[in-house]
Amino acid sequence: MPIRINKGVIGKEFPPYVVTVERGKIKEFARAIGDANPFYLDDRVGRASPWGDIIAPPTFTITFRDETADTGALLRELGTDISRVLHGEQEFEILRPIRPGESYVCRSKVLDVYEKTGKSGPMAFVVRETAITDTTNEIVATMRHITVVRL
Repeated sequence: MPIRINKGVIGKEFPPYVVTVERGKIKEFARAIGDANPFYLDDRVGRASPWGDIIAPPTFTITFRDETADTGALLRELGTDISRVLHGEQEFEILRPIRPGESYVCRSKVLDVYEKTGKSGPMAFVVRETAITDTTNEIVATMRHITVVRL
């Protein structure tokens, strides 16, 4: 009997969480992805830049995780487990550079859940979006991600 996905999670919002960006983490991330851009790595270049400091690479917000959240909560609500989950797609929209020392509030929401049948069988696609705002509640970035669940 095939697994059914609980589409009742559409519209679900998760509790907001705060992330404070560390200078060393920006540099570590840039090195890990092999990007030697001096705007990410060189404090001197960062100070002389229009932003007044180093900035994070565009995909850095992937590291913005809620360390206190129960990562299995969404899977339980969907009615599945981690063994059926695949990373499908990730998209980043950066409206303003992410900078060290700043704190950001992340708010995640399930936008859609839909099913398709592919070569490997039926799958569900869970579309989530995370809005990232600064301390004045201005949106700085948005992450959209699709998680694939093998049914």
